[in-house]
Amino acid sequence: MVEYTKGMLDISKKSQELHVDVGTLKTTLDQLASTTKEVSEGGNSVTVTHTQTTSIGRTEVIMGNTSEAQGGKLTSSQTGRRDMTPIYIICGMIAAVIIAAIIFSK
Repeated sequence: MVEYTKGMLDISKKSQELHVDVGTLKTTLDQLASTTKEVSEGGNSVTVTHTQTTSIGRTEVIMGNTSEAQGGKLTSSQTGRRDMTPIYIICGMIAAVIIAAIIFSK
């Protein structure tokens, strides 16, 4: 009976966490939509992006009246992915220096 009660409390706790996450996401989306609408109605171009990872999963949103927003695709930086190209270039240069040092030291 004690284990059952603990399980029910865990389920209730998880349910409350999900409810808070869903409520926060709804508020955020409502605010983004309202802001986007106001800016657009003012005759300005607008693209608003938002990414969020919570217990309910990852949410990626893009809104606006620009071609980027209409395309519906977030860029790598907007999704939070890091561009590793500079790191690869630096590692390649370091490797080239080490190889050159080995070759010329013989």
